[in-house]
Amino acid sequence: MHSSKRGDAAPDLRALGGEGLGTYMYGTDRSLLLHVALALGKLSDPNPYWVDIRNADRAGEPSGPVALGRIPGDHLYIVSEAEARPENAQANGTLWTVVRSDEPAPEVAEFTDFLRLPRTVQEAVSRSGSEGRRPVFVFANTDRVRPYYPTTAADVRPIVDAMVRAGVTPIFAATGPPGAGRWAFDFVFEVRADPTHDRRGGSLVCERAPPGLSVATGQVIPFGRVPGLLQELSAG
Repeated sequence: MHSSKRGDAAPDLRALGGEGLGTYMYGTDRSLLLHVALALGKLSDPNPYWVDIRNADRAGEPSGPVALGRIPGDHLYIVSEAEARPENAQANGTLWTVVRSDEPAPEVAEFTDFLRLPRTVQEAVSRSGSEGRRPVFVFANTDRVRPYYPTTAADVRPIVDAMVRAGVTPIFAATGPPGAGRWAFDFVFEVRADPTHDRRGGSLVCERAPPGLSVATGQVIPFGRVPGLLQELSAG
């Protein structure tokens, strides 16, 4: 198992923003998880988009990045569980209004996968394209819509691919035990911290990473070695 030892070069977590890559993060402390997700997103995009999935009462995490004003209003999308469900019924009905009848099958499949994303996500992704660079999208609290989405890596990957083909870098953050669907992502991290101690002493455990990077599968990265994370946690 790899580890980050004192004196070792810190892994370059900007790799999460690489073209065509998606990240899944999970942990038990929702507030901590969201702050870590924001810090990682900022390494590749100083002003990431934030899709905040909320329960029916639409109440946000009291000590999370949104409540603390860490997300600018023009990059924040607050959606309910119902609004964050996939648009399967809409996809087939609207597909032929956006593609030509002579489109090759692979291109049609790409449009279909994109249209199955929740409408709010489609709109946010479309608007972000005007910035001229690949933006990061943090999808917070995805555990709240887990029952409505596929559970296997093979079925989850088309959802990730639809986002990366649309020009964005997705970071999914979920609390609770992770399922097999997380292996659809290029990077998988567990956020660990002892609830009885200062959470700034926690660590980021890499469960999966593409080969050839300074971020490696099995690596344990103390929060102090993640650029900007301790400042984010202090602000939170």
